[in-house]
Order: sequence, then structure tokens, then C-alpha cells
Amino acid sequence: MLQVIVPLDFSETSFNAAHYACNMYSKRNDVNIILYHYYSGSEDVNTAHNYLDSLKKELLACAAQIETYTESGDNFIDSLNAYAHVRSAYMIVMGLTGKSGLAQRFYGTNTLKMAEKNVCPVLIIPEDARFSQIENVVITSEMKYVQESPTLLTIKRVLQDFKPSVHVLNVDDSHYISLTDAFKDERDKMELLLKDFNPEFYFMRLYDFHEAVNLFTGDKNIDMIITAPKHHSFYERLFKTQHTKKMIYQSKVPVLAVYE
Repeated sequence: MLQVIVPLDFSETSFNAAHYACNMYSKRNDVNIILYHYYSGSEDVNTAHNYLDSLKKELLACAAQIETYTESGDNFIDSLNAYAHVRSAYMIVMGLTGKSGLAQRFYGTNTLKMAEKNVCPVLIIPEDARFSQIENVVITSEMKYVQESPTLLTIKRVLQDFKPSVHVLNVDDSHYISLTDAFKDERDKMELLLKDFNPEFYFMRLYDFHEAVNLFTGDKNIDMIITAPKHHSFYERLFKTQHTKKMIYQSKVPVLAVYE
């Protein structure tokens, strides 16, 4: 049974993430959705349980297996990280904003922090995203040191879930009319490793990585961006610069961060 954890702060954004996760794995009997709530000592726990039970009843219309879990502790990230380890989580699905200005900073920042943890893939759901289908996926890659790895194996498992058209995007300001031999070699390696998914490769010569990803996402009707933090600089720019954080907050395309 695959364990998919959805942290909830009872904001509309977290509810949306829960609906997205349930619709994404609709009627999959091998997927268990865990509605997870971390509470402070001053919170009314009975009210939290009522919210979770109500949401569970609502979501059972589209998901076969759902359970709820609440806990309190000294640190939300540490608690969620530990729980994900205990449950051998397959994925964590989180939104980016909360129910108020303060909650937005808390919940959004914690989403990004959780994506940095080496526990399981984290699917970041934009505030207004609604699940329809996952037909087109882009994997961003630096095309360096391509090899079979735990990260790539995880990506392949997710691809197997949805069997989408797979696009591999490399953005580098050194690209000219033709690829260098080094890029060709790495492309050939990745093509072999992803041969079950018939990937298409794209090499864009732009100085702004995020502009390139946004353009590509729109042009190809991308439903999900997959990023492997160890293998390209997108990760650092995604989580460590204000400009990129703003871009992700405004994005309508979910981002799957797979950390090795």
C-alpha cells in the first residue's frame, strides 16, 4: 500500500491539496491517503478531529482508502518528517499558502522546507490548481553525470503511475546551433534510462532558467514539473531566491521535488 500524506492546516489551500491528491489517485486501491494535522497546545483537538472526519467523508467519494492522523510536538517539520519515515511515505502533497497572511508565511515556508528533507517526494500544489489529468510531464535536468540513481528510480515510479508524455528540458546559456558532444552523451544516457517512457528532449539557450521553464510549461501544456534537486541548479533557485519563490507561488502547475 502506497502511503500519501496530505498535511492540513484547515486552510482552503490545504483542503485543495487534499482534493488534488485524492483525485490524482482516484479509486486506486493500492494508495492510502493520510490526512495529517499538526496542532499546537492551545488548539481545540476535538474540533480538529471533527474537521478531519468531515473531510474524510467528503473525500471517500473519490478515494478508496483514507485515514486521519493528528499529533502535537515541538516542531512541525520534524514531526511530519518523522511521521513520513515511520509510514514509509510514498509522497507528501502540500499546498503553498495558508488561511491568513501569517499562515501563508508559516504554511508556505514549511512546504518549501519539507521539500528539502530527504524523506520522500513532495508534490507542491499551487493555490488554484485543480486536478484534471497528468498527460504531459517535464523533467528539468542539467544533463550532467546522468546515471541510474535512487532519484531517477523514484521519478520512474511516479511516471509509471500516470504514463504521461515525458519531456526532458535542459536550459543552458551555452547552447548554440548544435549540441556539444558532452551534452549528446548525457542525453543518450538519459534516453536509455527512460526508454520505457519514450522521452523527448529539448535544449533551450536562455539566460533565465525560470523564464524558460514557464515558457515551456505553457507551450507544451505541462501538467507537472519534476525536479531532482541534486542534479541541477533549479532546486537552489527554487527554494532560496525571492524571485523564484514568487514565481512558484503564482504557478498553476504542480512541482514534484524528488530529493536524493
